[in-house]
Amino acid sequence: MEGEEEIVKIGIVGGGAIGLLIAAYLSNEYEVTVYTRRSAQAQRLMNEGLRFVKRGETKRISLQAMTFAEANINDDLVFITVKQYDIATIINHRNLFDQVKTVVFLQNGMGHIKLLSPLMEKNIIVGIVEHGALKHDDHTVEHTGIGKIVLASLYGTFGQAVNLSAKSISDFPFEFANNWENMLVKKLIVNAAINPLTALLRIKNGDLLKVKPYYEMMKLLFSEFKQVLPIEDEQKAWEHIVSVCQKTAENYSSMLMDISQNRKTEIDAILGYVLEKGKELGITLPLSQFLFYAIKGLEEGGTKNE
Repeated sequence: MEGEEEIVKIGIVGGGAIGLLIAAYLSNEYEVTVYTRRSAQAQRLMNEGLRFVKRGETKRISLQAMTFAEANINDDLVFITVKQYDIATIINHRNLFDQVKTVVFLQNGMGHIKLLSPLMEKNIIVGIVEHGALKHDDHTVEHTGIGKIVLASLYGTFGQAVNLSAKSISDFPFEFANNWENMLVKKLIVNAAINPLTALLRIKNGDLLKVKPYYEMMKLLFSEFKQVLPIEDEQKAWEHIVSVCQKTAENYSSMLMDISQNRKTEIDAILGYVLEKGKELGITLPLSQFLFYAIKGLEEGGTKNE
């Protein structure tokens, strides 16, 4: 793969854990601007810098920040790191990306794919993030687990994103996949098997392996996914779920964190997508449906308690 022009400026839409983690690593090599939803966060990032915590050490990083709604985005490459349910808002403001050639979407699930067609004249890339990140406050992010970011082209080419792998940034590799659907399904299955169960049971990821009944629940759930998702190697897919549980054993899933902080989850993009595929195929998925409604109920209950 050959890149286009060299990347100079990178934009990151979203000031959550993943957005701030990417900003922390790429700011050494590029001019980085973080586009936030709230002006208070943008001001704090500008005034106090980004605090990056890794292996117990803290580093302060200077970068640019402004609110997305007020932005005039002219970066060479833009990462969209907002939650899946905010993608519609991004698409509604797509005129802000008129000067951008290549846009990378990093969301859980697959529900957002159908929303991206209005941008198909650009290089549109989708990706998965296998790092662990924890946002402590508006300008502090901790790298809790080293992994990688995998990218695949949805529309157009990889464009300037190809240059990301050339820098060889320590502990923050980029890889490229040929088939976006296979890549996203692999991640979707992991998210669908781990996140809703841990959120419902209020447990760490590793408890799904330690407690036998929880392990059996996860296996039953996976047996439904196999019926409706294009899984090439079922045994390999299951082993990957177990491997992720092991590697993130001490972590709390993002869905559990969302529930515990009375935030909306990405259940629609994850289990909602699985249920949609079941409906298309005429296959009922009672366990997935039960778990979907359970998380929806926890969301609603949290909202009422606010």
